[in-house]
Formats: sequence, C-alpha cells, structure tokens
Amino acid sequence: MGEQWINECKQYIAQVQESMSGENPDRLALVKSMHRALFAINHSILGWLQYVNNPDIMTKFNRDELHEISDTLAKFAEAFIEHDIEVTQKGMERGLGEGKSEEEERHPFYV
Repeated sequence: MGEQWINECKQYIAQVQESMSGENPDRLALVKSMHRALFAINHSILGWLQYVNNPDIMTKFNRDELHEISDTLAKFAEAFIEHDIEVTQKGMERGLGEGKSEEEERHPFYV
C-alpha cells in the first residue's frame, strides 16, 4: 500500500468534497454524492481489512496504538450503523423494505 494508497485516499476525499461543493444540489446530485461517499468508505474499509487480517502488519503497532485505532473504528462503526438504522426506519415509514407476505409468495398473481 504505502504512498500510492495515501494518494488514492486523498483523491477519494477530494471527490467527496467536490460532490458536496454545490450550493443548491438537486436530488440527483445528492444521490451521486452519496454514491461517491459510500465508494470512498468501501475503499477505506477494504484497506483496513487488508491491514487487520495481516498479522505481520498488526505487529508493527504497539498496544496503545491498536487501542486507539480500535476505539476510533468502533465509534465510527456505531455512528454509521445508527445512521443506517435511522434511514432504514424512515424508508420503512414510506413503504420501503416491506416484503411479500407468505400468501403472496405461495400464490403469485399473474396478469
């Protein structure tokens, strides 16, 4: 990873910041901005997983550093998942996420 990884991360940050720079974005711009942000988070998570799953890398950090990293990631995960729950609940209030009933699945309606 190293320098190339850092440059990629900086590019993702710039893209996220650019997508949020419009003064009055329309709905499509906001959705594109969410897409870029999620792509950036995904990129970062993949890098973290490579680090955490590699014992040779993890041995380079002392216990205090690992504790700080762990705390930061746990707080981020908690806040992100809490936001996920809030948005999912709002979506459910608007009729999203309601699956078919067992009756509908057993007896599909054909036109």
